[in-house]
Amino acid sequence: MYFNLFINSWPWWAAGLGIGLTALALAWFTGKRLGVTGGFEEACVLAFQDKKSKGSVSQWKFWFILGLPIGGFLANLGHWNWTWLYGRMDALTLGSLLFKLFLLFIGGVMVGFGARWAGGCVSGNSIMGISVGSKMSILATVAFLVAGILITNLLFKVF
Repeated sequence: MYFNLFINSWPWWAAGLGIGLTALALAWFTGKRLGVTGGFEEACVLAFQDKKSKGSVSQWKFWFILGLPIGGFLANLGHWNWTWLYGRMDALTLGSLLFKLFLLFIGGVMVGFGARWAGGCVSGNSIMGISVGSKMSILATVAFLVAGILITNLLFKVF
């Protein structure tokens, strides 16, 4: 059982079901929402503001955000090798590490701006928003999917 839970990859449907049920249980039992953008914002408040303004911030979100990269690192122990290669982006940047970092930074800024504009990130809208029945989250998720399909087809079939 240990091998199947922690060593083998889970099927996509089991992982999706687990994430969906976790989000739904959190909303049902605590009335709180699960989302990376909101969690990151609250973690920054906990880390950088004075004690007086921290009263309304949930400390569990800080540990949730901290646990994402740590969990990813621990899950890949023994299966991961350090590399600067980044798939097709290497061809786009002509192998320049500085240009690659610049494009990744600009992409991160655009994702952050889009997440604030949409009222949450893709995971927050698609997982949590749909779980609680938000019509705007359903609309945002459809927009994310359509934009992703269009851009992918443009990049790989046109260019």
